[in-house]
Amino acid sequence: MASREVATRLRLAGPRWSTLLAGLRHPRRFFSELVERIQEDNILTIAEAMSYFFFFAFFPFLLFLLALVSLLPVHGLEDWLLAQGSQVFPGEAYGMLERTVRGLLALPRRGLLSFGAVLALWSASSGFAAVMHGLNRAYRVRESRPWWRVRLTAIALTVGLSLFMIVAFVLAVFGGQLALLVGRTLGPAGIGAALVARWVVALGLIAFVVATIYYVCPDVEQQWVWVTPGSFIFTLGFAGASAGFSYYVGRFASYEKTYGSLGAVIVLLFWLYLLAFFLLLGGEVNALLEHLSPAGKMEGEREAAPVEIQAERIARAGGSG
Repeated sequence: MASREVATRLRLAGPRWSTLLAGLRHPRRFFSELVERIQEDNILTIAEAMSYFFFFAFFPFLLFLLALVSLLPVHGLEDWLLAQGSQVFPGEAYGMLERTVRGLLALPRRGLLSFGAVLALWSASSGFAAVMHGLNRAYRVRESRPWWRVRLTAIALTVGLSLFMIVAFVLAVFGGQLALLVGRTLGPAGIGAALVARWVVALGLIAFVVATIYYVCPDVEQQWVWVTPGSFIFTLGFAGASAGFSYYVGRFASYEKTYGSLGAVIVLLFWLYLLAFFLLLGGEVNALLEHLSPAGKMEGEREAAPVEIQAERIARAGGSG
C-alpha cells in the first residue's frame, strides 16, 4: 500500500466522528458494546463518588471565585451568578446556593492571597481530581502522573474555569452595550452581527471548557478537538436531564417534606450526580470510539501506535470487513 494511501486511511479512521458514523451502521452492536463498557466500568457508582467530591468542592470553588473577583475591577458578578443559578439549579438547591453566596459576601474578604482562599482553591481542585480518576477508568488506564502533577493540573483547571466564568459574565453584561456601540457605527446590520458574535464566542467558550476537560483529564495521549461525540452527548444530555429534573422538582416533588432541612442538599447532590454521570458517559463514548478505530489506541494504551502498526490494523480491519 502506498504511503499516501496509508496516510489518507489513517486520517479517515482516526477522528472519532468518522468512527461513530461507521459504528452507527451497526447500531445494535455499537450500543451493546457501549452498554457493556458502562457496566464493566461501573460508572454509576463512580458518578456517585464524583458527586460526593463535587459537593465538597462546590462551595470552596464559590469562595475562591469571589476572592478572585475581589482582585479584579468586576462588579455585579455575584448577582449575575445567582441569576444564572436560578435558571440552572432546581428551586430548593438554588435557595441553598443563594443563602451560601449571601453569607460569603457578608464575610470580610482580604483578597486572593488569603489563607482561606488558597485553602478553598485546594479543596475546589478535588472535584477535577475526581474527574481525572473517572476518565482514566473510561480509557482503562492507571494514573501514571505523579500526585503533584495531578493536583497542579486540577488547580489549573479550577483557576481556568473561574476565569471562564468571569469572561462569560463580561460577555453577558456588556455584550449588549457593545452591540449598540457597533450599531451606531455600522447600522442595524452591525447590531445583529455583534449579537451573533457574542453568542458564538459564549458557545465557543463552553465548547473550549468541555474539550479541555476531555483532553487534559485522562492520562492518555490525544489530539485537540473542539467538539467530540462525547462532549456533544455530555452537553445535550446534561442540559436535558438538568432541565427535566428542575421541572420535576418544581412541579411534582418537594424534598423538604421528606428530608426536612436536608432537602436542598439532596437536590444539589442529585444534580451533581447528573453532572458526573454525563461527564463519564461522554468519556466512555470517546474512549470506545478511540478503541474501535484501527488508527486509535487499544484498551490500556496511553500513546498511539506507530504508523506502521496502525496501517496493519487498518488493513486487517478492511480485510475482515
